[in-house]
Amino acid sequence: MKFPKDVILESVAEGRDHEEYGLEFVQELGNDDAGCCEMIVIIFKYKDKYYSVDIQRLNGINNYDSWGDEVECPEVVRREVIHYYWEEVKEEQPV
Repeated sequence: MKFPKDVILESVAEGRDHEEYGLEFVQELGNDDAGCCEMIVIIFKYKDKYYSVDIQRLNGINNYDSWGDEVECPEVVRREVIHYYWEEVKEEQPV
């Protein structure tokens, strides 16, 4: 799905919701190498679906500088991990 470039850069990339457009920031994943090389993936929610956008900076060049007015953002599937743990159950002996 395509989203306006200015909405993505001004809100989602800054880790903020964009209430007017209806985007909800969810999570940022990535790596920053002291400002030289950076790649982050931003997950955001729009109308009960999740989407992602890649923001990259490599040798001083930002990938968003070459974007048009709209950015293609693929839909992603949200997965939740269920954690189990074992606990020993001790029966009390009658006295």
